[in-house]
Amino acid sequence: MNKQQIKARIARLYVALQFCSEKIKTFNAGERICINQERFQWMHILDNPEAEPRPISSDLENKVKNVTNLVMKFHFTPYYEDPFMEEEKS
Repeated sequence: MNKQQIKARIARLYVALQFCSEKIKTFNAGERICINQERFQWMHILDNPEAEPRPISSDLENKVKNVTNLVMKFHFTPYYEDPFMEEEKS
């Protein structure tokens, strides 16, 4: 993945987590941990391209895709912006 794709993936996972927190509880605690581990590993890869990705399971990926579809359906905007994308704006 290139940097733009990585940043889009980080943002997608963040919005999925926010939707789960603010609208429809979809992920259990363990799934949220796995999603955050992938997010933080991608952030690490942005600084260290030799690092290996830590993708979530295919079952969890399907849940993320379903939540992403709900995000679009409900035109959801998270209350909080992704704090890691804020750093990019500075």
